[in-house]
Amino acid sequence: MKKINIFFPLIMCFFINFSERIYDNSDMFLDIGSLLEIEFIKDGVLYLKNNNNVIKKIDIELADLDTEKKNGLKYRSFLKESRGMLFFLKNKEEYKKIDMKDMRISLDIVYINQFDTVVFVNKYVNPMKNIENLNLDSPIKYILEINAGMSTKWGIKEGVTKITWMMN
Repeated sequence: MKKINIFFPLIMCFFINFSERIYDNSDMFLDIGSLLEIEFIKDGVLYLKNNNNVIKKIDIELADLDTEKKNGLKYRSFLKESRGMLFFLKNKEEYKKIDMKDMRISLDIVYINQFDTVVFVNKYVNPMKNIENLNLDSPIKYILEINAGMSTKWGIKEGVTKITWMMN
């Protein structure tokens, strides 16, 4: 009988302790994405040119795999001014899948055609905002995401600015 009496209080202590931990840790069901921070990985360098004059050189992270394109710059709290993400698109409609869900920073989204020319700049796109469906005349080959305001600051112009890039 003594063994049971000693054993029973130990079991009760364990259950009480365990239930208190769950109660105190009530935010254990938070969205893990809100705690996630993804580091920038430099894959190459991109040059923005107006009339063959370089207006800006930036470090780029490439998004060519489906998961990279789906995540993009999500789960990032900041992006240095001279950085961006370059998306490689497989077909002309793929650019419509880009969204701002789980974004933390405002962006300028630069749409680039098969001739490496900027055809449209969607400026100051806010986090978590739906991107309006764009019907662009020119097939889109690349999308460049940069910090909001940089397209104006750097002088990116639709129909004028071209890109060239190099991988590391």
